[in-house]
Amino acid sequence: MINVIPRPKLVVNTIVLRYEGGMSQPLVPTQRDLLVETGARIFHERGYTATGVRQVAAAADVPLGSFTNHFRSKERFALVVLEHYVARLDGIMDATLHDASQPPAGRIQAYFDAIGYALGEHNWGVGCLIPDLATETPAHSELLRGALVQVLERQTTAFAGVLHEMAQPGDADDLAAVLLAAWHGTLLRMKVERSSVPLARFRRTLHRLLLA
Repeated sequence: MINVIPRPKLVVNTIVLRYEGGMSQPLVPTQRDLLVETGARIFHERGYTATGVRQVAAAADVPLGSFTNHFRSKERFALVVLEHYVARLDGIMDATLHDASQPPAGRIQAYFDAIGYALGEHNWGVGCLIPDLATETPAHSELLRGALVQVLERQTTAFAGVLHEMAQPGDADDLAAVLLAAWHGTLLRMKVERSSVPLARFRRTLHRLLLA
C-alpha cells in the first residue's frame, strides 16, 4: 500500500513559500544568502558533523574567503542556518496554525500536511533540521544547544496556543510538547526508512487524537 500525503494549499519551495495559484518572485540572492541556503541543504543531506565549510563554499560557488568574511566559525554559520530554517517554519505556522478562519484541529493538520507534502518531493530522505541538529550538536556546542532549546520552547508555545482552544489549559501545554516530540521522531524514522509510512501513521494518529 502506498501512503500519499495530500497536497496542501501551502507548499514549501527551496527559496520561498508559495501558494497555489501564484508564486512570489525571490530576490536575487547575495553570496551570504547562497551560503546559508546551500548550508541548509547540505546539513539536511549529510548532517552537521560531516559538512565542512570548504564544501559549503564550493557547492554555493562562492569563494572561501567570502564565507570567512560572513561567518566567524562553522558553529556560528550553523546558528544562522538554523535561524533561517526556523524563519521558514514560522511562515508555515503563520499560514496554518495562526489562520483564525479555520478550526483548531484543521489548523494543526494543515501545518503537518504542508511540511509532509514538501518532504515527499525529496523522496522522504530530507527531514527537519531541528531534530537533525539536536541529535548531533548538544554535546559539542552549547551555543547551538541553547538555540535549539529556544526554538523548541517557542514552537511548543505556538502549538499550545491552538490546543488551548480544544483542551484544558494544563493538558494543552503537555500535549503540545508531546506532539512536537512525536513529530520530530516521526521525521527521523522517515529518513531512516526512506518511506512515507511513518508520516501516514503520524497523520492517522493525529487525526484520532484531534477528534477525541
